[in-house]
Amino acid sequence: MARLMGSVKTRGRLPGRPAHGPEPGRVRPSRLRPRAVAGLLAGVLLAVAAVLVLPFGGSEEAAQDRVAELEAQERQRDAGLTRELVTTAERARAEVTPVLDGLEQATGSGSATAEDVSRWRRAVLAAAEPFEERPSGGTEVNLARSGFAGAVTVAGRAVETYAASLEASGELAVRLRALAGELHHDAVVAWSVAATQLDVAGVASGIGHVHVFLDGTDPHGG
Repeated sequence: MARLMGSVKTRGRLPGRPAHGPEPGRVRPSRLRPRAVAGLLAGVLLAVAAVLVLPFGGSEEAAQDRVAELEAQERQRDAGLTRELVTTAERARAEVTPVLDGLEQATGSGSATAEDVSRWRRAVLAAAEPFEERPSGGTEVNLARSGFAGAVTVAGRAVETYAASLEASGELAVRLRALAGELHHDAVVAWSVAATQLDVAGVASGIGHVHVFLDGTDPHGG
């Protein structure tokens, strides 16, 4: 009887394992209820809306008034810069006109001396100096200022090219003189473009039409 009882296998827990309870290390994750999820989502959406809307508060009328105020300040600034540029361009024109007239004759049927070239160089430097400072303004006045500065620069290159032709001989001298004539033409065209742009700047800033063209190049006949 004892042998039979010893051969019977027992069912149940293994030695050392507790009878009831979850296995160690395994925890069932908690689940959020639908209402809790909806509440959390609503809170996030409200926070995002507050961040996006609050910085742009204020009436549309106030915003338009502010824009109009800024535009008026820009027009006033550009009007002052345009008046200054008119004065600068008139002085530069007085300097470069004799240079361009002399180059036109020298590269055509006339001629010029080394003394003439020295005088032209001084005039170009005097005309270029005021354009070294370029205060920032509106597009119209900025383009006009850059245009005048470029025209004076090209005039200076024409002078230097003609000076090189005086030191050259033969075919090279002829070619350099012809190149100086082309640069002279480019300088005249560049000045006309800048003067037209200055006229546009004057109208845009409320000053009105301003004509600082070279003699014989004013499209309005001035």
